[in-house]
Amino acid sequence: LGSHRYYEFFRKYYAGATDTLEGRLDDLRMICKGGSLNKEFLDNVLRNPLELSRMLRIADLFENHVNDYHLAIMITSVVRESLEPADLYTRMGNLYWKQGKLEEALAMHQQALGIVLRALGPDHVVTARSYNNMALVLRNQGKLEEALAMYHKTLDIRLKALGPDHKDTATSYSNMAVVLQNQGKLEEALAMYQKALDIRLKALGPDHTDTATSFNNMAVVLQNQGKLEEALAMYQQALDIRLKALGPYHVDTASTYNNIAVALQNQGKVEEALAMYQQALDIRLKALGPDHVDTANCYNNMGYALCQQGKLEEAFVECQKALDIQLKAVGENHSSTACTLHSIGEILCKQGKVEDATEFGEKALEIFLKNLGPDHPLTGQGNDLMDMIHAKSTKQKE
Repeated sequence: LGSHRYYEFFRKYYAGATDTLEGRLDDLRMICKGGSLNKEFLDNVLRNPLELSRMLRIADLFENHVNDYHLAIMITSVVRESLEPADLYTRMGNLYWKQGKLEEALAMHQQALGIVLRALGPDHVVTARSYNNMALVLRNQGKLEEALAMYHKTLDIRLKALGPDHKDTATSYSNMAVVLQNQGKLEEALAMYQKALDIRLKALGPDHTDTATSFNNMAVVLQNQGKLEEALAMYQQALDIRLKALGPYHVDTASTYNNIAVALQNQGKVEEALAMYQQALDIRLKALGPDHVDTANCYNNMGYALCQQGKLEEAFVECQKALDIQLKAVGENHSSTACTLHSIGEILCKQGKVEDATEFGEKALEIFLKNLGPDHPLTGQGNDLMDMIHAKSTKQKE
């Protein structure tokens, strides 16, 4: 087991909780056999449900750490009669959301909201959580005004129930900032992120991982404003905290390396960016494995950087790796898949393969429009790619 790619992650993730650690590692021993899934054990679990806590623990392993949402849904469904209805709908909603099945996710969260409203009323923190879950799905669907309205409801409840200085209130400000950012309202988004940061500094301190998240989020906005040096300084603050609090091999540390790489790439420092992408990839391969969607995103980012250098064949190889993982992990209609389709479309366009580029570009744009709406920045990039492909086609015909 010690050589299994998930072992080190579980050992660190559950360190300090001996009974929990041993229980989860026991589950992992049963689930994994020879580095692959033990289908015989899982079939037995589904035929003869174990105690509720262990079943949910196994579902949690598949949902959050093994990246197999289908099996997580199957196992959750086995124990559905033993769960509180609101908890069941929330769990299923989160699983559908992670699969990119946004309509199904929204329906589940609406069911959960209806139950908690009747049971607990409109001002309870659990009701706020349901509004927050629905807002997240709506945001991913590109229904930004509806998402913002839901986040406002969440914030109002938390301000009343928890106060203006609570960490969950900070989370609400941060979530609203994401929507404003997607709407292109960068100054408003930055102000909301600043509110979240101020609360977290006061409530959690300067070395907390949530504080690092605030620095990271503000850096993204500054990067979108073209303030790359300020963005890099913020990213560095986030990285310093995460290295100290989480260590050099944590997935959040990898995300920070990835974000720094994007900023460096935007500065034209592509070689430095590729080195940072490689650090992020190395961590994700170790922590998440080769089949995780975040690992795929690293391959796509590296491919796009290579494309920027004009190394089109190498770029295509990296993006194809990403696409193969994404199609298996989240399906052909997920926004992450669309990002890779977009990258491949641009590579093919630069290679002069206009017909193939059109196919990939149109598919990416179709997904962006469906999932994110016409006003999302990624949809705008999709339109720009189609314009580039059209211009290339016109030039070839001259």
